[in-house]
Amino acid sequence: MLYTLKSYIKFILTSTNEHGVHSPFVFALLTKCIYKKRPIDKKLNAHLTQQPKNTSQGLISKKKQITLYKIASYFKSNEILVVGKSKKVATIFSLARPTSCVCIAEDFFEIQALEKQFDLVYIDTTNTALNPAALFEKTLYKADKNCVFIFEGIYANTKNTKAWQDIIASQEVTVSIDGFYWGLVFLKKGQEKQHFTLRL
Repeated sequence: MLYTLKSYIKFILTSTNEHGVHSPFVFALLTKCIYKKRPIDKKLNAHLTQQPKNTSQGLISKKKQITLYKIASYFKSNEILVVGKSKKVATIFSLARPTSCVCIAEDFFEIQALEKQFDLVYIDTTNTALNPAALFEKTLYKADKNCVFIFEGIYANTKNTKAWQDIIASQEVTVSIDGFYWGLVFLKKGQEKQHFTLRL
């Protein structure tokens, strides 16, 4: 807990918003997706209002659920993989993309058994004992060239933060975003390698 708090203070001091971004791709992601205010979809709103106000028991905040909904919608994700015990997240993705295929896997064997190329991969590092960097390497073989990776809990502990640093250093990664609660990774070929620390 103390490590996470110290990391958050550092994040607040070093992070920025769209005004500190010089990448057209990331600027558009922020202004047209994550920061853009829009009416909440009726199905999403119904899902959110059915949830208890207490989010301490394995639930994620409504704000985070709305952001995940926006990301899946923005990238028009069709093949989605959720790694970990995150059925709530899988539900959000299904609401955002009703015609998409959303798969859930909890270990390397389940990932390898999936015969798909995914364009959105969500890895909950807080609900798995597996190393996030190792999970990333395994799922790379299942990732589409324009795949978006979302890592939950990159500052939950020092091990996760070290894994996050290894992930963004990978030669396969061209754009990465540290949003504290989430880490976003993109495999956009032909683009200059860039890293951003942003308030999402």
